Amino acid sequence: MSEEEKKCCGGQDQCDEQKECCGGRHDEEHSCGCGCGHHHHDAGEGSAPRDVPLPPPSLVTLASSIATQAMVSMGVFPNPATGKSEFYFNQASHLIDTIDLLIKKTEGNRTDEETRTLTGVLSELQMLFVAAQNEKNRRDSES
Repeated sequence: MSEEEKKCCGGQDQCDEQKECCGGRHDEEHSCGCGCGHHHHDAGEGSAPRDVPLPPPSLVTLASSIATQAMVSMGVFPNPATGKSEFYFNQASHLIDTIDLLIKKTEGNRTDEETRTLTGVLSELQMLFVAAQNEKNRRDSES
């Protein structure tokens, strides 16, 4: 059992809640989300997911979160609030610059893997930014 599973399920091999409330029924909406295979049922159907344990904070996790926001701003992913691909280039540029700032401010304090990941994320976002601008221009010219 992984450390994350132990945190989530207290090291149990089987979830007592699973046995008691659903007779062992396994489906996605009842999964606790940590990958432990246990199914917690403190949230009913259609309700918000429960407050599951998260991995420890890290530089890579922070950069990934910012990168995801930038991709939504560039229309790569649909905006979760509207379900539509929208273009907010000022916001995307700001988020890309934030990752660049993280790289500069953490110089000499990163592992090699963190450096590779952050520079790779920055490079990918910069390429996506140009592609998103081209896509927006194409859509605008078709309208």
